[in-house]
Amino acid sequence: MSLAPRRPDPAVVADVAVSCFIAAVSTWWWHQFPLGGLAYGGLVGAALWWRRRHPLVVLAVVAALSALAAPIEVDGTRLHEGMLLLSLATAEYAVVVHSRTVRAAVGGGFAALLAAAVLVLARPAMGPGWAPISLSALLNALSGLAGYAAVVGAAALSVRIYRQQRATAEDRRAAADRERAQLTRVAVAEERAAIARELHDIVAHSLSVMILQANGGAYALDHDPERARRALHTISATGGDALEEIRNLVQILRGDGDSGTGADHAPPGRVTTVVERARAAGLAVDLVQDGTPPQLTGGVALAVYRIVQESLTNTLKHAGPAPSASVRVRYSARAVDVEVTDDGYGGTPTPGGHGLVGMRERALLFGGTFEAGPVLGGGWRVRARIPSAGEAVPA
Repeated sequence: MSLAPRRPDPAVVADVAVSCFIAAVSTWWWHQFPLGGLAYGGLVGAALWWRRRHPLVVLAVVAALSALAAPIEVDGTRLHEGMLLLSLATAEYAVVVHSRTVRAAVGGGFAALLAAAVLVLARPAMGPGWAPISLSALLNALSGLAGYAAVVGAAALSVRIYRQQRATAEDRRAAADRERAQLTRVAVAEERAAIARELHDIVAHSLSVMILQANGGAYALDHDPERARRALHTISATGGDALEEIRNLVQILRGDGDSGTGADHAPPGRVTTVVERARAAGLAVDLVQDGTPPQLTGGVALAVYRIVQESLTNTLKHAGPAPSASVRVRYSARAVDVEVTDDGYGGTPTPGGHGLVGMRERALLFGGTFEAGPVLGGGWRVRARIPSAGEAVPA
């Protein structure tokens, strides 16, 4: 059980503030009869507590209270007309902002204006010494009330439109977030399905090598012990590599690791192949490979190959007409660094797109890093760093 103080509801705070303000102003404006002013202001303020749920009912209650208070006279004084107009203006604001339909909001606004006009114009007839009002005074009073109501209504309408637009934007943003999350889940599921299909190739290749080496080693055991030892060493190395890659894939399929790489054996030379294919498609590509490629596992080599391939594919799709790209692959004993940059001005890949998800997960699977984004001055850059040893991220 949490003992932390709870924050008050902002709506309740606003209701209390409005009620206290109405009661205080009413008491101050009818200082000759403060009890009456307090009673009127308190009742109006209490009614306004329900303005969000039942704005039209609140308007009717406020109009009725104002009609009852208008003729009351104590020591030759009455409740100030400004207080009556303030109460009706507050009710009008509530009707325009909180009504469920536009028709109710407009109708409530006109009803508030009509109630104010009736109170202001009929009030002189409620006391002694009443004289007919002149036409010019009538027009002045009506124009003043109309302007007053128009200002209040315009302010309330602006608030209503703003809230509706904000709610619509929040709904769209939530829908877009759900859609992106769904697309990401689909992309990850597709990538994992591809890995499951490639698992057969890993097992088939590794077991085939091991069986052949075992048969050859068994045959050479009595005739060529050195050859038999080499066969056993090959079996051990092949089994170890296969076991490590299978563990990586099992982690992915169980959901314990990040997905994104295949298990096909892809030697470093295949980077040249994908660059040549991109050139054949019309993309000007500059390829630089630094360092001596170490002995990479099939998964790491394929991850490098797929990242270069997907990056150049995105360049062809999104970089606009006649772009150029540069591919830099730097090999070291510890890691392989890949950087693909283009100078295109076309649209960038869609955020959360399948290609970016796949490249990121290929790099992260082996404990690497990945980043992609626009280049200052134009273009797009993809960078990845993958450990040469291909050590998977711990689950």
